Amino acid sequence: MTNKKINYTKKVLSLIPEKQEMAITGERLRNLTGLTNRALKKIISDLRKEYPICSRETNGGGYWMAENDMDIREFINMIIRRRNGYNNTIEIMKNHIDIIGER
Repeated sequence: MTNKKINYTKKVLSLIPEKQEMAITGERLRNLTGLTNRALKKIISDLRKEYPICSRETNGGGYWMAENDMDIREFINMIIRRRNGYNNTIEIMKNHIDIIGER
């Protein structure tokens, strides 16, 4: 890992609050670090290997360190719902491949 990436990783980690009610948005993290959305998500994904970083898309969104098992369970359930939605969309779009091929 390069020194630059290590510095960004440390910066992102230092900005993620310990409490859900203090959750920091991705937009705020990007503004404070200068990272792109893609780079920020990659760093958070890497950090999750060692730290229980949760996020939410509702109630203002944001990232925080899990305070308890319930935070982690709710985060996992959100990811499962998102995955199921993607899987449904994939199946719907596969049907269009056959329709387009018949034109």
